[in-house]
Amino acid sequence: MNSTGKLTSENENNYRPCRLSYDTLISNEELCTVGYNHAVITWVTPQQPADTTIYFGEQRAHLTRRTINDYTEFHWMELDNLKPATRYWYQVASNTGKGSLNSFITLPKPKGKYLFSYAVLSDIHIACGNPTKDFNEIYFGKLSEYSNDLFIQCILDSKRRNIDLAVITGDLTDDASRQQYLELRDLLLPYFGDTPYLLCIGNHDKYINNSSLGEKGFIELVANREKTTSTVMFNDYQFILIDSCKPNINKGYIDPGQLKWIQGMLKSNRKPAYLFLHHPCNGPDTWFGVKNHMEFQRIIRPFANVRGIFSGHIHRNKVTTNKFMTGNLPYVEAPATVQFPCGYGIVRVYENGFIYNSYKVSRLDLSEMSRDRFILKGGNALLSRYSFGGLGDRSFSWINGQLFYPRQYELTVTLDQQKAIELYKHTQSVDGASLTAAGNINKSKVILGRFDSLQLAFRSHWYKSLVYQMDVAIGKEDSGYIPRMRNKK
Repeated sequence: MNSTGKLTSENENNYRPCRLSYDTLISNEELCTVGYNHAVITWVTPQQPADTTIYFGEQRAHLTRRTINDYTEFHWMELDNLKPATRYWYQVASNTGKGSLNSFITLPKPKGKYLFSYAVLSDIHIACGNPTKDFNEIYFGKLSEYSNDLFIQCILDSKRRNIDLAVITGDLTDDASRQQYLELRDLLLPYFGDTPYLLCIGNHDKYINNSSLGEKGFIELVANREKTTSTVMFNDYQFILIDSCKPNINKGYIDPGQLKWIQGMLKSNRKPAYLFLHHPCNGPDTWFGVKNHMEFQRIIRPFANVRGIFSGHIHRNKVTTNKFMTGNLPYVEAPATVQFPCGYGIVRVYENGFIYNSYKVSRLDLSEMSRDRFILKGGNALLSRYSFGGLGDRSFSWINGQLFYPRQYELTVTLDQQKAIELYKHTQSVDGASLTAAGNINKSKVILGRFDSLQLAFRSHWYKSLVYQMDVAIGKEDSGYIPRMRNKK
């Protein structure tokens, strides 16, 4: 899949070692998302336009090659026609430089008839050249000057995936000015064309400082309804839009009247329901989210017809559950379109469940620009890792009340930048690697492999430690590192 979202050419042959090119660095290689029948991998070759090649297959010793002859620094490869619940091996390559050999397992597919799909977008922050200059923009890579371009591209990308509906979970505007609302209405939302869309209000959409319109602008200019809350039936499913915002307050709150209304909607209509609001209402970020989240969870707890709860606000991929309160019900935080990874989610609904996948926008040049703008102490790695989430935050299946999500464990060595490059070059004569930023801005991390199970990771750890004679760490992609096993030299 190239920057326009389509595979342009393909060559397949048995895998064989490449001639080496040390000038080409494979960096920021990421398995973005895994479905039941597809997967998306992206990477960068900094200042080195190159072909986009991947070797992949079910048997690690017999991989086929697929190449997109589109010379670029920003590489996007989408593998399709995969089998559900199946392990695949893959290795990326550009200009004959090669990444590590990695694995993943595709998601299980819900049984029953496919019904429809919808996109989830969040935190658009249309600024019209007058951004709020908040912390996200100053320190965390928010691309206010590209907010229009990113929103449009996310719309076009999601429509190419044949969505039937779109839902935006708030912060459409940066400060709720008339100009921003009018630009949304007249120039941007029309990109949805004949695809219907539903809008939630965000805290930025309720700003009433200076000349900001607040929720009045949201209701009168873009929402096409009388209240900030709403319920809509789509293909026999309830879509409940919740207002979790108060004027000029960033933290979320759902007032008692609205809680009663939500309860009434779920009680009077037992059709399957998806709930949408701006603030997260579960997990470790509740201090940024809905203040009375426990009250909200008690309200929805009795209703088995609730399928999932979607929010934004934190500008990251994250999926959590609350086993005690709501069992395996997924609370999904969607990424911001305007900040790394600059993405959107797609929900594919079946009779017996649904699959969720989060995608980067196909404008990888802008997504990578946002990554590079993380400037707080500690470098960009920790912050971008936080916002990107783990593979299970970007991909899962919910089938008959059970949650299935992929895991990924990585083998890494963290070194000073020049030594990391030297190790990367050395790996090219063995089995390949990729580079990414480390927690310390003066260091880099060499990725020696990513695996779908801890068993595979430990097996490869022994081999890598022996070959490279270095301390190799084993880590879960979305968490801290397992204590390293030191190799005696």
